[in-house]
Amino acid sequence: MKKFSEVRALNEMEFGQPILNDKDKMKDLLVAACGNDQRVLNDLVNCLTDAQMKACFQKLIEVYGYTGAYGQRVAPRA
Repeated sequence: MKKFSEVRALNEMEFGQPILNDKDKMKDLLVAACGNDQRVLNDLVNCLTDAQMKACFQKLIEVYGYTGAYGQRVAPRA
């Protein structure tokens, strides 16, 4: 008798559908919920703790940087 995890892997190979973990699934649902609605994004941000918000902000700065006039990258001021 096969275990459930083995059946999931076989289904993924047979049907070509990726097996998403819960974190990826929740992330996709949150992104879909936001869409272009800033109210939903504000509600999501309100769910974060201050430490989570700072960590998220730092990560976004590293990836995207600050933007200045005409989309130029601007170094952050300390």
